[in-house]
Amino acid sequence: MMTFGMDDGFVEAIVRSLRKGLLRDETYLQLKASSNLMEFKAVLEDTDYNGYIVNEPSPIEIVVLKKRCKDKLMAEI
Repeated sequence: MMTFGMDDGFVEAIVRSLRKGLLRDETYLQLKASSNLMEFKAVLEDTDYNGYIVNEPSPIEIVVLKKRCKDKLMAEI
């Protein structure tokens, strides 16, 4: 048991941390049900994406939102 994570423990830890950043089913359903971009942003603010979109001006553009989401993904990987 002491040598369980010796070879692949680091990779397993990275995969587990990335998994926590994925959207849950409830959050995804809320995003799909959003009728406008402000509701979409409000749902994302309750996730790990908040740190990337919090400083954006209130009428956020789709291009900016996509870029911030890609920035989060690149920072994690």
